Amino acid sequence: MHEPLYGRHNRGMSSLRHEIACSAAQLIAEEGFDYQSAKRKAYERLTGGLGGRIAASDLPSNQEIEEAVREHLAIYADDEQRAHCEAMRKAALQLMHRLRAFQPVLMGALANGTATVFSAIHLGCRAESAKELAIDFLNDGITVEATELANPLGQGVVEGLVLQWQGQPVVITTLPRGGLPKRMASLNLHELTQQLQDGGLA
Repeated sequence: MHEPLYGRHNRGMSSLRHEIACSAAQLIAEEGFDYQSAKRKAYERLTGGLGGRIAASDLPSNQEIEEAVREHLAIYADDEQRAHCEAMRKAALQLMHRLRAFQPVLMGALANGTATVFSAIHLGCRAESAKELAIDFLNDGITVEATELANPLGQGVVEGLVLQWQGQPVVITTLPRGGLPKRMASLNLHELTQQLQDGGLA
């Protein structure tokens, strides 16, 4: 396992918050941890197991973790990892074409450039309910599982689906019709097509 970037290049010069971000990024990229679990595990590693007394001010934000993951992947991702993520984006593009009536957008790690081999294809689709989407898949013999997902636009949960598409795990979140907040990283069908034509995301 690689030594975290931050510790290798800036030891003794940075805050615990930055050290946690880099250690967490390593756990996410190399072991498939989610952001919250990675923060806690990184904190425990760097403080000698004092995970029960975590100060909120010591923990990096999700945005800081995202930036650290992106940096980690830029340096350590190998050709196999990059090929895997490109294959996932191509599969996502084909699925978005299939779902174009629902105005799909690519969200999550594949959209913001932090995808790893542990990532799923995460789409947002405009629909009144997940049932609309489920019927569309079931009519073609594609098995789906209904679920509830964190609302990407605010508090609470929304309906969603989990399925397999071309051997890739897919999570679909239902979104209200209309535009998405600018703060939310997402790619529509045209934008993802352009990304792939330009060489994809790093």
